[in-house]
Amino acid sequence: MKLKRRNFLSFIAATSLFSNLPSVLWSKISNTKYLILIELRGANDGLNTVIPYTDKRYYNLRPTLHINKEKVLTVTNKVGFHPSLNGLANLFENGQCKVVQNLGYPNPVLSHFRSIEIWETAGKTKGWLIDPLEEIAQKTDLDGKAMFLDDSGELFAGGMEGYYGPDIIEYEPQMSEPRDATIPIPRSKNIGLLGKILKNQKRNKENLIRLKNKFKKVKNIEDIGVGSLSVQLSNVCRLIAAEVEIPVFKVSLGSFDTHSKQHNTHIRLLSELSRSIKKTTNILKDIGIWDNTIIMTYSEFGRRAKENGSHGTDHGMAAPHFVLGGKINGGIDGDNPNLAKLNKDNLTFSIDYRSLYDYVLTNHFELSENPFKSYRNSVIT
Repeated sequence: MKLKRRNFLSFIAATSLFSNLPSVLWSKISNTKYLILIELRGANDGLNTVIPYTDKRYYNLRPTLHINKEKVLTVTNKVGFHPSLNGLANLFENGQCKVVQNLGYPNPVLSHFRSIEIWETAGKTKGWLIDPLEEIAQKTDLDGKAMFLDDSGELFAGGMEGYYGPDIIEYEPQMSEPRDATIPIPRSKNIGLLGKILKNQKRNKENLIRLKNKFKKVKNIEDIGVGSLSVQLSNVCRLIAAEVEIPVFKVSLGSFDTHSKQHNTHIRLLSELSRSIKKTTNILKDIGIWDNTIIMTYSEFGRRAKENGSHGTDHGMAAPHFVLGGKINGGIDGDNPNLAKLNKDNLTFSIDYRSLYDYVLTNHFELSENPFKSYRNSVIT
């Protein structure tokens, strides 16, 4: 049975906020764990996102691109957030946002396509979440294992039954900007044999019927915003509010491939990131699921510490990323970037990105025996 677009649209018709709905409606989902992954397509400039505003070298490396000290949203006595990140700064102050500094991997590859493949598969042949999600599915009656709401589902490569794209809810995502500003990217709404699975496998048909019935439960949800990420996260919130038990959702924003004229583009992208995340957290708090949710950003790499001659930044080797949640230990994990020891104008990584995967799987999904336990790092608390 195929879920018709008109049925889904009737479900998402928005007239008021979640807070107007009875809290008893959400009692059944209070124990469900959710992970929302936000890909910062094209590689975000970490140095202008989490800014070492007390380091004179920062201003020397970025004579035209630096953020003036008086505009930085200070979160510690050494670093602060880009002024467009008001929402994230507020979550940081409330202990619900952490920054993991200097994430990367040995012998970094600065090709967009190869490096995002490394991040999404952890250097293996399938998505890094596939095996953990299969283990979770054996213990829990799920509606699905994971779902992507953008037009790129490679994160779930190798996943078969229970891995969904936007087609399942008849949602047509906006075409993402390319990761590489100079090269178009292939577009895919489904992964592997997903199309055949949705049409031919009885269990998936039964799941679609169950999902459709859940969609009918909630109608009063206000759109987060009009930007691409806002729309994607609005749909994630609606799915969660409908008690859909899919533990992982993936969305994206970009392109952050700012080789030239970075300033205004970065403001626009970070503003949408911060605004969308803050409104998402408000909704998840209203429905009582924020304590069971983690939001995490990731990207293929960072940007070079030294600005280029086009008022932009080129591909770099390491970057900070955000982890947000109702029960995390907020703060700065890891040392601030060492601008005195650059590798050909690049920041050097100090925390392996797979340590972050272990943190999420161990602390959020309670899978201490996961494929990344050998990368466990006490710096990420």
